[in-house]
Amino acid sequence: MQQQDERPVPIIDAGRCTGCGLCVLVCPTGALTLRDGIAAVAKPQACSYTGHCESICPQQAISRPFQIIFRRR
Repeated sequence: MQQQDERPVPIIDAGRCTGCGLCVLVCPTGALTLRDGIAAVAKPQACSYTGHCESICPQQAISRPFQIIFRRR
């Protein structure tokens, strides 16, 4: 049985994205692309979760979901 990678990937707000492509340029793994002039996560498994895309977006169209995990000590 194949286990799915459930790590979250960036969420792109297509309504805010202007298609400037800066996120695609700074993504170190090539996980992002432009589709029809809008940023998209083309390779979710390649996302290394650096946050570069979110930081560089001038329209703040990219956000990264996160999980808070509590561990007992």
